[in-house]
Amino acid sequence: MSVQTPPSTTEEGRPPLSLPAPKPQKLLAPPPKKSRFWLWLLIAIALGAAVYEFIVVPRLKTDQTANAPGGKGGGKKGGGTIPVVAARAKSGAIGVYYSGLGVVTPIYTVSIKSRVDGQLMKILYKEGEQVHEGDLLAEIDPRPYQVQLEQAEGQMNKDKATLDNARIDLARYEKLWSQKAIPQQQLATQQATVIQDEGALKSDQAQIDSARLNLTYSNITSPITGRIGLRLVDPGNIVHANDANGLLVITQVQPISVIFTIAEDQLQPVLKKMRAGQRLRVEAWDR
Repeated sequence: MSVQTPPSTTEEGRPPLSLPAPKPQKLLAPPPKKSRFWLWLLIAIALGAAVYEFIVVPRLKTDQTANAPGGKGGGKKGGGTIPVVAARAKSGAIGVYYSGLGVVTPIYTVSIKSRVDGQLMKILYKEGEQVHEGDLLAEIDPRPYQVQLEQAEGQMNKDKATLDNARIDLARYEKLWSQKAIPQQQLATQQATVIQDEGALKSDQAQIDSARLNLTYSNITSPITGRIGLRLVDPGNIVHANDANGLLVITQVQPISVIFTIAEDQLQPVLKKMRAGQRLRVEAWDR
């Protein structure tokens, strides 16, 4: 049997209001979180740049100033930062160096002097200049020796003509002697005359060679390659072959020798190496 239940009523006797069932609402998904990695990265870079600019750079400048030769900390113990550098260890021969004081000594030093007398006309070098062998350095007045050369050549031409004439006479006398037309003494005298003229001709040739040599000596050239020192004589002065002082001094600098000393205890190892045929390297340093 079915029982119908009466509708329920409120306390006031009215039936309850029937409210529509709420519609199901869709739940909104939370908004996706944006990645903030790049933002934090930019902030970190900015902080690092600020630290380097305002903290690291001033400290580096302070250390460089302290380590400089004229800096505040240059003369103080521990005033500067000592850099530490790592290097790969390796095996090999370790050189042994002996230090000592030495003196540079040139192999050749030439004092240039004049070989002829005359006035110094030209100086063709500069003090301290590097010159080569055969370079023209100075010139002495060559005119007196040019005159002597011309005079000797003229005398030689005269004596040559005399010799030619004497030889012609000698040939004539020899022909007459064969014919018994002249005495033997006349022939012998002519033969002596020819020999005398030949000797005069050789003497004239020697005078010519001497004048030419003096002309050569009037141009002073460098006998070696080296460096010129101070000028000792100025142009216009009269120089002589027997002057005590020279015109200039040339010193060879390449090659040059270095004389140095080492301690007695170091001498035996060096001699042992040299006797074994080894060539030891030497380094020369200026002060």
